[in-house]
Amino acid sequence: MATRMTKAKDAFIQYSKKMCTGVSIFWMVYRIANYIVVLLRPELANALVDLSAGVDTIMIVNMSVYTTNSLGEKVAIAFAKRKSLYDTKKEEDEDEKEEEVG
Repeated sequence: MATRMTKAKDAFIQYSKKMCTGVSIFWMVYRIANYIVVLLRPELANALVDLSAGVDTIMIVNMSVYTTNSLGEKVAIAFAKRKSLYDTKKEEDEDEKEEEVG
């Protein structure tokens, strides 16, 4: 059961990283292609500005979502791994001793 959870967790993490990487690579290729088009056909620069603004917005959202996902995941893992503030076994032992005495 534990290995199944680990595989599912790794698959989820890997998907998030793959998605972010894919969008980032597309963005870089798109920006380079825009630069080349502007060098070859300067009259298209104004039209490409509007298209680039949309792609840049998608990239900003992509990185924001990935960063938020990563932070949330790290907080959740740290919360799950933390030790309990109160040791329940110790409290049960103290309650049993009180019952024996009283």
